[in-house]
Amino acid sequence: MKKSKFHECLKRFGILAAALLIPSLASAAEAEVKASSFGFDPANATSCLQKAIDSGAQKVIVDNTGVPWVIGPVRLRSNLELVFASGVRVEALPGGFRGRNDCMFYGNDVDNVTLRGEEGAVLEMRKADYMKPEYAWAEWRHCISVRGGCNIVIRNLTVRSSGGDGIYIAGSQRRGPSRNVLIEKVVSDDNLRQGISVISAVNLLVRESKFINTKGGPPQCGIDLEPNNSDDMLVNSLIEDCEFYGNAYYGISVFLPRLKTPVSIVFRNCRVYDNASGFHVLAKTGREGELQQGTILFENCEVYRNRGSVGTIYGMQKNGWTMTMRNCTLDNRQGTGASFLFNNSRVFSNITGLAFEHCTLRPGKNPLYEVYLHSGFGVDKVGGSLKLVADDDTETAADWEALRKQYPEDKELQKFEFAEIDYERLRALKESVDNPEVDFSSWLIRGRGTCLLYAGKPGSYEVDFEVMPIRPDSRPVSYQITVKLANGTQVEKISVKEPKFTWRLESRGNQLYILDITGNSKSNTAIIRSKHPGFGFLVQDELHFFRGDVKKMFFFVQPGVKSFTIELLGEGREWVSAVLRDPEGNAAAECVQHQGAVILRGTREDASKGEIWCLELQGEEDHFVRLGAPLIPVLSPDKDMVLMYEEQSEK
Repeated sequence: MKKSKFHECLKRFGILAAALLIPSLASAAEAEVKASSFGFDPANATSCLQKAIDSGAQKVIVDNTGVPWVIGPVRLRSNLELVFASGVRVEALPGGFRGRNDCMFYGNDVDNVTLRGEEGAVLEMRKADYMKPEYAWAEWRHCISVRGGCNIVIRNLTVRSSGGDGIYIAGSQRRGPSRNVLIEKVVSDDNLRQGISVISAVNLLVRESKFINTKGGPPQCGIDLEPNNSDDMLVNSLIEDCEFYGNAYYGISVFLPRLKTPVSIVFRNCRVYDNASGFHVLAKTGREGELQQGTILFENCEVYRNRGSVGTIYGMQKNGWTMTMRNCTLDNRQGTGASFLFNNSRVFSNITGLAFEHCTLRPGKNPLYEVYLHSGFGVDKVGGSLKLVADDDTETAADWEALRKQYPEDKELQKFEFAEIDYERLRALKESVDNPEVDFSSWLIRGRGTCLLYAGKPGSYEVDFEVMPIRPDSRPVSYQITVKLANGTQVEKISVKEPKFTWRLESRGNQLYILDITGNSKSNTAIIRSKHPGFGFLVQDELHFFRGDVKKMFFFVQPGVKSFTIELLGEGREWVSAVLRDPEGNAAAECVQHQGAVILRGTREDASKGEIWCLELQGEEDHFVRLGAPLIPVLSPDKDMVLMYEEQSEK
């Protein structure tokens, strides 16, 4: 006896398939209503449709009235089958959806909900309108949004031209991840941010669907599995028999922010083509015991005719998550660079945990890989069966041993350490700044940073903040400033929403202020200015800069220090250039447009006294700097602003 599709679904997806069947079995016993019977208004049918849903009927049919259903945001409820009849078009209300989170259909903490279309059913928003100046910029105006749902079905629908994602699946604060979600035979087309975003889900099945032509606001992928925080989950996620094409960025994107629960993600029988790049898997890195765990599998997938790479993989660490490509057919002949980008440029680990099983790649004239590593780290466990097919159809096996030899680890370089800082001993080296018009314009700090201000004398002190968008469609300004004293006591916490802000204080003197700044590194950069001596930026960890002209950075070399190191890093393939200058202005070390990490070394013949040295730094885009021990890890924009420990400052 031939097994039905139902039995096959049960076999492959067990509990999910059974759970999703229950509402449909029960629906036959429940009443059904036609939505138009609740007072259809062709100019604005929002109230009509909402009343039909709120009626409590098990099945609500959005019937074909001969004209589109024009609606604003509509709220879903539990125990609902919402059927869009053949040929029905649901359109977003012109001039509506002003709220930045307004979605066409949304359900929070709902159970047993099915959205099902009959032939030709379309849900369409007005993406072009939402990108106009009269709308507040947002990326969350989704066609369908489900948060904290359970037993959710979305089937046989075209969702188009949203101001965010075609479909958005997330958890809720009250219920955690969405569970038992089936998305089947959906076309998600021309959406602004993603075809579909999955933030938090347990038992997710996406099949026989297309996620295409995403364009308008980053990231612009076909599918994006991107949890927001460590409590989110991506457990038992299966995406099969789907197509991802025409997207302005990656066809498939996975971002893992160190989730508490191991991930289990499978892409099976999928086709990824005609995108800017094929797929992108990125994991936030951490120390041993904090690493992302889990598995990602690409099985029987085709990736071809993408304009960039086949795949980019970032953040693979020893004893962390692993990725397998099995029986995949890959083609990079139309690509503009290497087939694979292995990027651990900001990761303190060898690249490890990637396996190929019976895969085929046509690289064309492009190299097989580009590799970006942090100082001293190499390539470890990357390998397996990958057959390379040349343009003349000759076949060779990928030489993974050559890759490992090309990028060996250097354990001496891995020992780069920074000094712990004693805030209570920090003082200004000078009592005044000779040049109060210090040029800060190239000090574009991205994301998180810490600046230090020493108020030596009683009086008024100021620090100016200016936030600038990275791109025209960047999110609105939003960052936080936490002010602490040297002993850790919190002085104040400030939330800033304006592009320009000045922090002021009246100090009694002889006090160090620590300003921790956190912002959206994806959207904005900040210039932080002060005219006072004793002002600098902490580089105990990496300080993240963005573009800019050459920056002059001054730091103090303590008495007794004969040699020291500075680590510079351009992210990925982005270069960094630098010159290290001694107190007389002589070049002690330099690098020119270096990709990846590089160490500059300074040496002193006479180490009997302290000196001010200068680092001239420029980066193509994202670049980082760290000062190695025993240097005090603080950089200042002017030599008269340098910070030093009390016993070495001017009296």
